[in-house]
Amino acid sequence: MKNNILLSTLVASTFLIASQADAAQATGTANFKLVYPIAITETAIMEFGDVSIIADGNCTLGYADDVSGTACVAGGSAALSGEFTITADNTNVNIALSAADSSSVPGVTFTPSVANTSLTVTGNSAVIKVGASLDIVAASAVAGAKNLTYTVDVTY
Repeated sequence: MKNNILLSTLVASTFLIASQADAAQATGTANFKLVYPIAITETAIMEFGDVSIIADGNCTLGYADDVSGTACVAGGSAALSGEFTITADNTNVNIALSAADSSSVPGVTFTPSVANTSLTVTGNSAVIKVGASLDIVAASAVAGAKNLTYTVDVTY
């Protein structure tokens, strides 16, 4: 009888140990940050005004709606820098610009620019001004109204 009790205790202990070794539980952690999705809207279309093609030159549009350079012509349409409104989380965002292929307008090289490639968003909104430069090669340029596109990329 004593052997049966000892054997029963040994078997029960083995099952207890075996069942404890076959199961475990742990808690994991998932990190994330809730942010507003970035949205960007063009609020002012860039306007250089009149640009001369009589000779090679440059016309630069500043961030304060001003133009300078040998190819800029007084009069015509008023100069206006491009403007975009950014809606995003209250943090820093990164700005990158890319221009369309200028070969669609012969004799013109278009290069957009921003004063800073990083911007702090407050109140979930920010405004960015975009200037640009037009380099003119008179021998290739053709008179007439022209437009080129550019892309503003905003990322967290």
